[in-house]
Amino acid sequence: MTLLALLFLFQAFGQKKNIARCWLWKPKAGQEQNFENGYNKHFMWHKKNGDNPTWYCWQFVSGRRFGQFLDVSFNSWEDFDVSFKADEDNKDYQLHIIPFAVLQNSFKLALVQGLSSSDSVGLHSKYIRLITMTVSDMANALKVIAKLKADYSANFSIKNFFTYEMIDGGNINQIVLMLGFNSYSDFGKTENLQEDLNAIENSFKTKIITSITSETLAYRPDLFSMSQ
Repeated sequence: MTLLALLFLFQAFGQKKNIARCWLWKPKAGQEQNFENGYNKHFMWHKKNGDNPTWYCWQFVSGRRFGQFLDVSFNSWEDFDVSFKADEDNKDYQLHIIPFAVLQNSFKLALVQGLSSSDSVGLHSKYIRLITMTVSDMANALKVIAKLKADYSANFSIKNFFTYEMIDGGNINQIVLMLGFNSYSDFGKTENLQEDLNAIENSFKTKIITSITSETLAYRPDLFSMSQ
């Protein structure tokens, strides 16, 4: 692994950089391109001012949130106590983002490092299968996810597997999985996800997953003028 890749890995998944701050944006009708341009300009404002956040942006290409954008940065809890040029940041944000999109939600997820790929480069996959599960028992649900991750790695060589717990801004009985693929051929290896989870639950003689939602995200690196 190159030094740059190691640095990137430390920034995204360092011991404390395990909180994903998520923003869900819905472009206003007819303003999609203006939103994308404005998003790029706001990102560049951060770059030009010496702020180097580890940002990701995906667009929903399936599900009820089709066409919306998921903007994510990785932080430590301490990062939320520090404002980077707050007034200037807000002014640029109001100029380049707010006129063209409506913020649908803001929430925080905590990475479960033991149940996630150690190489964050997998988040750059062309597609992310976003799985949101509501569970009745978090501790045992994570045991089910651990078995799913092991099975998918052994049987399908799926390496881009990231597990998060909802911490703030949503149902804290939820687990969010992000499974990364660079083709729909590989994506299709998880088509029986629900059956796979049911089989694991049956083997554990438990039923703890109460609902599952599946959506697809497309990675949008073109929204960043400078490569991360």
